[in-house]
Amino acid sequence: MRALRRCILQEDLAAHDASVRAVLAEGRDWEHEYRIRTASGRLKWINAKASRKVVRDAGQPGGITQVWTGVLTDITDRKHIEAELRSSEATYRTLFETVPQGLVYHDAQGRITSANPAAQRILGMDLAQMQGLTPVDPRWHAIHEDGSGFPGELHPAMVALRTGEPVHNVVMGVAVSDQGYRWLLVNAIPLFSNGQLDEVYASFEDITQRVLLARELRHQASTDALTGASNRRTLMDRLRIEFERVQRHPELHCSLLAIDLDNFKQVNDHHGHAAGDAVLRHVTQLMRQGTRQVDVVARSGGEEFSLLLPDTTGQAALALAERLRRRLEATPTSWGGLQIEVTASVGVSVMSGADISPDDVLARADQALYSAKNAGRNLVRSNLPASAATNIPTSPQSRR
Repeated sequence: MRALRRCILQEDLAAHDASVRAVLAEGRDWEHEYRIRTASGRLKWINAKASRKVVRDAGQPGGITQVWTGVLTDITDRKHIEAELRSSEATYRTLFETVPQGLVYHDAQGRITSANPAAQRILGMDLAQMQGLTPVDPRWHAIHEDGSGFPGELHPAMVALRTGEPVHNVVMGVAVSDQGYRWLLVNAIPLFSNGQLDEVYASFEDITQRVLLARELRHQASTDALTGASNRRTLMDRLRIEFERVQRHPELHCSLLAIDLDNFKQVNDHHGHAAGDAVLRHVTQLMRQGTRQVDVVARSGGEEFSLLLPDTTGQAALALAERLRRRLEATPTSWGGLQIEVTASVGVSVMSGADISPDDVLARADQALYSAKNAGRNLVRSNLPASAATNIPTSPQSRR
């Protein structure tokens, strides 16, 4: 016993002796862990266990004596594993608490069981508010980038629970109280225990600024900076889409208006370019007020505009062109105390299944516009194919 005691590390000796004294005083079994230094100099952890047994011994006072039997077990490997686990757990906890990404755990039913501080900050909810919620809860008001609803069943965590497969890089918007929508890039990893999927680890990054910047860049790329109308590039993209649609379904209708402000150079010459800019913005506003959301109001040149009118017959387009012409004539632009009057010439064309390309539709609209200008300006003229020139009834859905 003395030899073993000499092997115990000095810093562990006091605890060892105290545990022995306590056991002897209380008369109970003994178990204690301590470190020793072996003859070769190695440091080892020892688990010592001993139990007491009372036996008869005539040579002892009272005729009985206590016999202790025990075992020493080398637990060095176990102690190393425990130390590594504590270190890993501490590292994980530090990461969980400090990373800027949101981290959320869902149980097998999709319920939130834990969320780190970043997740609570991004989602505008504390842990008590989040615990028990699932992705299908309507309070999230989740949406896709195009504004359409994002069903909770398609949330990456729910997909990972359903399929047992990881889900990566899903963009979704989530309503945050008093802050509008936060845009998230979400990943979900299924976690298994004994071969059974029992929870999902979801991480997400706040990409709101990235999404808003991308939207702004798309807006700038597709919009005329002065008037806010679509630019020519956007007009041509939409024109091609409508052309292909009519080619596939010749019974559908789509019309195009080419609009040019009459003698617009005089506005710039007499009142300056700032006044001319005000007129262009005013004209754009009037055209938007007179058209539907599905229609494309585009500035295709300096004082030239185009209106692309899906699901609109030639006759309906002619009627709209005349209304716009009259409204422009009757509604001058207020600028610097002046009332600047402008008029417009309008050419109308309609798509046909016989057209070879969208350029055919543009060419007919331009020809009709030139005809209106040559006839004295402030007029509407059409250049419709024979099949579209007849008096086609306008359905209530085709125009407001």
